Amino acid sequence: MRIEEEQMSETTMDAAAKQRVREALLAQLQAQLEASQESIAVETEGAQIDEEDDHREDDTAQSYEYGDKAGVLEEFAAGQEQRAETAEDLDFSLTDVVRPGAIVGFDGNRYIAGVVSDAFDVDGITYEGISADAPAYQALEGKHLGDGFSIGDRGHTIDFLA
Repeated sequence: MRIEEEQMSETTMDAAAKQRVREALLAQLQAQLEASQESIAVETEGAQIDEEDDHREDDTAQSYEYGDKAGVLEEFAAGQEQRAETAEDLDFSLTDVVRPGAIVGFDGNRYIAGVVSDAFDVDGITYEGISADAPAYQALEGKHLGDGFSIGDRGHTIDFLA
């Protein structure tokens, strides 16, 4: 049986279900990016001092503080934008090997390989992203359903792969 024809089961999912996970991941990453951009706008606005108005030394100090926060938020938003672009570029086709774009499960948890993300739910199942740079991903890469691997001194078995 070809992998594209497999139905959803305890150990894998079909292409439509995997696409729903992809869409939810992208929506979450986009929402986080938009929230960061809104925060930047607030902090940037707070950093503005109307030069025509009288202002105190405290106003200048607050302006610098808002400006510093905006700078940190801009760096954070740039990272979020990169994560969103990475997720957009992942190959979410069904797979029988752990690679970027694979959904892999072990110990009752499900992970999207190749991108960092907070946990989110799709069809009653929680997913979380795992970076391709993470030691856990390095231990998983190239493995198949049923394969064992170790993270630190703990052994695990891949019990889901799509």
